[in-house]
Amino acid sequence: MVMSPKASRCATGCAVALFTMGLAPGVADCARPQAKAENPKACIVIRKMVPSVVQTDDSGTTTEPIRMTIAAQGQAEDLKGGEIIYIEDDEQKSAISIGDLHAGVQTVTIPSGLHMKSSSEIFSLSLVRPDGSETPDDNWLLNGENSVPPPKPKPAAKPAADDKQESDQPIATIQPGVDRDEVYSIGQFNAGEVGITSEDGFIKHTRGDDSKEPVQTITLQGTNFKDGMLVEFTTTKGGETVVVTSPLTHTQTIATLAKPSWYVPNNPSELMRAVVVVPVKITHDVESGFSVKTAHAESSDTCKSP
Repeated sequence: MVMSPKASRCATGCAVALFTMGLAPGVADCARPQAKAENPKACIVIRKMVPSVVQTDDSGTTTEPIRMTIAAQGQAEDLKGGEIIYIEDDEQKSAISIGDLHAGVQTVTIPSGLHMKSSSEIFSLSLVRPDGSETPDDNWLLNGENSVPPPKPKPAAKPAADDKQESDQPIATIQPGVDRDEVYSIGQFNAGEVGITSEDGFIKHTRGDDSKEPVQTITLQGTNFKDGMLVEFTTTKGGETVVVTSPLTHTQTIATLAKPSWYVPNNPSELMRAVVVVPVKITHDVESGFSVKTAHAESSDTCKSP
């Protein structure tokens, strides 16, 4: 509450003060003793931070100072021992001493070197084979929370007559919408080899309570899939590598190649599809922020400091 005294005078000549307190002005009654004005509640408001997007190195440490403009109100004893508190997901991580504050607007600085748990925009995935080896890593972008997937172009239908005439294994069965060229591409793998031919999905960052976020999945297509096979996801957060696994589910065969009696194939004959849930440890983006506190004041959006 801001109080600004304004000089006035009663008809009898006694001096009074008008106080603007965020409400309608009131006039003191000269016939009664003056009530002692109450001091405004000590509080702080953060007005601006520069830069608004903080740069960090690979370890998650800030590489530039942060300038914070704040406004404070209160008595000198209320504003002693100022600290900037760095918070991640509602948990205090660091406290930076900024000395005693004073009433009014001022700028304080957070030196570079603050460790922040920033999240990478990229994650990778690979499928773990039964022998412990993995398919080659494939990198994925984590999209913004409010982003929407781009429209998918409809693949042009290719008649069976356009299939590779030189193939010793023509397509025997195929589900609607499956790319015929992808079916033939399984010939690059050995008969029992687990391989990925394509991936599909649109994955977003998540914040806050992840239990309230919808499940995000990626669809994999390839060879020799089985439910329960593990997909390994890798990303970095705060300069630390995060590795999480998630199992394949809903495995099904979506196309097959013919097996002529005279031909002994040394490659898989089934193109398969499966779904994997992307773990929230990969998608979760830390909600970080700052607050300011002193001996008897703390930052608040409701503070009415000038």
